[in-house]
Amino acid sequence: MAHGHDGIYTTLYNDATHRDKIENVLRTHSEGMWSGSVGTLTAFYTGSTQESNTGKYYYDVHGSDSENTAVEFAVTYGHRVGSGSEEGNVAGITNPTKGIYSQFRQILLPPGTTQFNFHGDCGVDYKSDDFYSVVVNRSRYREKMDPGNWELHLSGSGGITKLIDDSGAARNATIAASQREFWVVSGSIASGVHTTASASAAATTSGSYGIFYPETGMILLNPSILSSAPIAIVAKGTSTATNDYNHKKLFNSIVLGANFQARREEQKRSSYYFCRVRNNQFNHSQNPSYVSGSGATIVNKGFVQDPKSYITTIGLYNNKNELLAVSKLSQPLLKDMNTEALFKVKLEY
Repeated sequence: MAHGHDGIYTTLYNDATHRDKIENVLRTHSEGMWSGSVGTLTAFYTGSTQESNTGKYYYDVHGSDSENTAVEFAVTYGHRVGSGSEEGNVAGITNPTKGIYSQFRQILLPPGTTQFNFHGDCGVDYKSDDFYSVVVNRSRYREKMDPGNWELHLSGSGGITKLIDDSGAARNATIAASQREFWVVSGSIASGVHTTASASAAATTSGSYGIFYPETGMILLNPSILSSAPIAIVAKGTSTATNDYNHKKLFNSIVLGANFQARREEQKRSSYYFCRVRNNQFNHSQNPSYVSGSGATIVNKGFVQDPKSYITTIGLYNNKNELLAVSKLSQPLLKDMNTEALFKVKLEY
């Protein structure tokens, strides 16, 4: 129901005669993923204290040089048996890269699967003991990253390599524990896929570039192919005693690439309520200044024969007269016996 200034409730119907409300309209909304709904990041920064704190596990990445700004994404490196970090592969001892690999395996892989497989579409297994990852902050991607609408530039000795997913390459997503999976391939948003997942795997013995999980905002990259041409970022460390900070090498490659475009995708529900104001409705006000005295005499005598009011707010109530939502007009609307109006109220959630 809609409620007016003069205490009248107007019932909103949705039947063959009246179409006063349209509810639960589902639509897909896409916008820039980074802070402020920006679609592209070209500068990347980490906090000065990270290396001595969480840095051996991951680096949080900001879009400006202030640590007080929002975290856009994180970079990390995982190894199945712990190479590249303190304590190495000593049995029974937790170490950073081993802990990261185990965490991602539990989130992304089906039960009983112990290794990530960067085989692409070629069908030849390339099971990897390690990975680099880009993990987008949940408040940035919200419901999911928009497949086909992200592009990451990595810089190495071979120049700039542009990575996207192959969701636009006429193929269906693989459905796994983390829902949809797409292969990471070379290409760009503007020009599409340059090297398909199957071609990238067949052309080398290193497997495909990686795997993209839109519902979890994660991009896993294959270290073997990133260490070879044409990307050739600094070779990963394999220490068993100290932290090699391999993920810092990925971060440096992203900094030099200077371009990370991405959009998020959400499904939103909207309801629309059409509040009609007839000429003989809502012409009086309950504002205390409208009347005076114990008899509630109308202050402006001209309003006795020609009542006027200003509509500023529309309230939506349930059948128990409980206020559920309030909509404010951008400016007051003068209402009198010669005026009718139709207000369209939109609720989005």
